[in-house]
Amino acid sequence: MARKPSKKPGESEDAEPTVLEEPGRTPETDEIDWGEDENNVWLRGLWMLLFALFFALGEALLWVLALVQFFWMLFAKTRNKPIADFGDDLADWVDRITRFQTGASEDKPFPFAKWGKADAGE
Repeated sequence: MARKPSKKPGESEDAEPTVLEEPGRTPETDEIDWGEDENNVWLRGLWMLLFALFFALGEALLWVLALVQFFWMLFAKTRNKPIADFGDDLADWVDRITRFQTGASEDKPFPFAKWGKADAGE
């Protein structure tokens, strides 16, 4: 015969179970609290890896644009203004990546910020 566990004094059968909070979660939103982004070194490291890949992509794009601009100037005897303007924006973007990578800035570059010169919209 199986024996029923004995009840503690003052405990009813319909007592609500105690819900334990999971460490690292806020009970109001049920989201994981990763801490502040500025102080989270590991998250910043992941962003740095991503922007290093973007930097390499920008470098490859620079080579293509430079070759197209060279041949444009060789045959048309004038520079291609849209390529030059895009090159100016690309230089600003690479500059922002460099500042983020080296810790000189906490601002993430495009696609987390506006494309183009930082002071163009101001």
